[in-house]
Amino acid sequence: MKQEEILQKLSQIALFDELKEREADLKRLLAIIKIKSYPKGAVIIREGDIGSEMYIVYRGSVEIQKQTRAGDTYTVVKLKAENNVFFGEIALVDDDKRSATVIALEDSEFLVLNKEDFLNLGKTNPEIALPITQAIARILASRLRKTTMDMLTIFDALVNEIQS
Repeated sequence: MKQEEILQKLSQIALFDELKEREADLKRLLAIIKIKSYPKGAVIIREGDIGSEMYIVYRGSVEIQKQTRAGDTYTVVKLKAENNVFFGEIALVDDDKRSATVIALEDSEFLVLNKEDFLNLGKTNPEIALPITQAIARILASRLRKTTMDMLTIFDALVNEIQS
């Protein structure tokens, strides 16, 4: 992988939107990113494990799975590299358990950002880490709003069912 290709990929990731016109900052970010490869079928993240890395799908594709309380597994979404997607970003700001399992659907490569490296970047280059942290906060706020709306929909359906 060439540095220019990776920089191009980073500039296409929504999480780094505020940095895409700042090549020097993207290069500083690139300096702490590692490349990992996983074969088809490999578990990249396991639901319930503690994680400290965020993954950008550089080549290949993954499936995100959740497990029900009954132990059944279902597919939440499939992500492809060409869609400039990432997962595990919450691990950069939180020490909680992983909320889903991620499996490689084919031989895949990832750009990996480690929490400790990210926090150190924040100490030395806050102008790089702050916009990323703010983007993660926006993602979380959006998910919270969606979850609230989903809960209201379910609540309304339950009330309607009880009343009828």
